[in-house]
Amino acid sequence: MKIKFLLASVAMLAVATPAMAQDATEEFKGGARVEARVGVDHVRLSFDGDSVGRTGFDYGVEAGYDAALSGFVVGAYAGIEGSTTKACELGTCLKAGRNITAGVRVGGVVGKGLLYAKGGYSNGRLSIEDTDLAGNADGFHLGVGYEVNVSANTYVKAEYVYTNYSVGDIAGDDLDLQRHQGLIGVGFRF
Repeated sequence: MKIKFLLASVAMLAVATPAMAQDATEEFKGGARVEARVGVDHVRLSFDGDSVGRTGFDYGVEAGYDAALSGFVVGAYAGIEGSTTKACELGTCLKAGRNITAGVRVGGVVGKGLLYAKGGYSNGRLSIEDTDLAGNADGFHLGVGYEVNVSANTYVKAEYVYTNYSVGDIAGDDLDLQRHQGLIGVGFRF
């Protein structure tokens, strides 16, 4: 009797799951999007076994396209942002400048919103004050976020992004630069 009940429950769940995913997908339309984003930016600079971290303000825009596929979303994006973060140690300050990103995101509809993971390429501008060391550092970023529609074409989101830059070409191989960002955004979907 218990096995029949269990099998019947699994069969009902299997039939209901695509219907729930379809209803949720109708709320999430996908398509082209553009958003403004602000947040907290924490830069950690490590060199010769020592490290220093500073927190500042981050601001930027992101544009992308998402395809909604049976309760799942696959998309591509590109963005640019600036930062007020400056890390100083022993009289030398490293200033985080603009950051350009491009990547993909995948996710699923959870509740009334989209839970997603993202990852891709980053190119950050950095300069070390009182030196001639300045340039662009390539790296990668990984993130997670949750996006909720507030109207037919408008959404809000919260996101965490980790970035790691390769800065050996700018300031030597013993330097490691990481960035942690907590962001909120408001976007419009076309």
